[in-house]
Amino acid sequence: MDVASRQDSIFRRYYTPQDFVDRFAEDPTGACDVLVPVLHTNELWETNLLSFYREIPVNRLLIGDAGCLDDSIEIAKRFARVEVFDHRDYATLGFSLRKLIEAVETEWFIYVHSDVYLPDGWFESMRRHQPEYDWFGCPMRHTVLVEYVNVDGERPYAGSQMGRKAAFELRLGTVDDDYVYRQEDFVFADIVERAGGRVGKVEDTSHYHQTMHKPSPWARQVTGVGIDVELSREEEARTWTMQTRGIIKYLDPATPWLILDVEAGLTHLDKLGMLDWDEFRAWVREVNPSWLPHVSRPSRWKRTVRATLGPVARRLLA
Repeated sequence: MDVASRQDSIFRRYYTPQDFVDRFAEDPTGACDVLVPVLHTNELWETNLLSFYREIPVNRLLIGDAGCLDDSIEIAKRFARVEVFDHRDYATLGFSLRKLIEAVETEWFIYVHSDVYLPDGWFESMRRHQPEYDWFGCPMRHTVLVEYVNVDGERPYAGSQMGRKAAFELRLGTVDDDYVYRQEDFVFADIVERAGGRVGKVEDTSHYHQTMHKPSPWARQVTGVGIDVELSREEEARTWTMQTRGIIKYLDPATPWLILDVEAGLTHLDKLGMLDWDEFRAWVREVNPSWLPHVSRPSRWKRTVRATLGPVARRLLA
């Protein structure tokens, strides 16, 4: 039965008690380590974990504990073959993910966000594409459980992805603990491609992404399903700094939308009074000078930055 049907909607599935099904114990064929970096989770965390174990032959559940603010780790430890890594000293998601990938012991691994629920047949559909790609994802089906005003926006194929560890090993060490934050999909795809691997998107499955309130000092007031969020000045400055510098350090200006996203980031930082132009240009010259032609002084380009952002900046605000 389609979980999105009137008789059995995804929302009903979220809140209906489910038995623990350990696919690995029943049939370990194609077993994968499953990676989940965690700072805090929503109220469906346990339900999401049940979907992981039902769909995936989980060799080990590898949790990157970024200093959990709630009971997420305790809930995860109730499941089978869980290993928790202390990532509290890491500043970024990208570095945490690098360390989790380095700990993988299976040929393939699964990277899932904590706010993702996997539907029936997810693993079979994804596994069929292993001969085609080394790192690939599937579309999101948004399930919004918050009050909001406007609906707009788009995110890339991220949230439930499959990767071959060998495709990352050559360049995984280039990820430092600095600016990889919410653009990790693009950075890690670039790592695979630069190592000669294949990156792709598949259309014959999907995952459910949950947008809902999470009690936490880091919680944001959701104002739209774009998603527009209310940020403090400090968080907005940190977000745009990491986003912009992360793109410049780890990606080349190969597409117009990447350049547009960098311009948007610099526009926001300039508006916030957080852009030291001389320092920034010197930093670009040091880490990735290919960006220098695309980072002119703000007064030249801030008047022409288009309202439509590229997929990296759109995801930043999701």
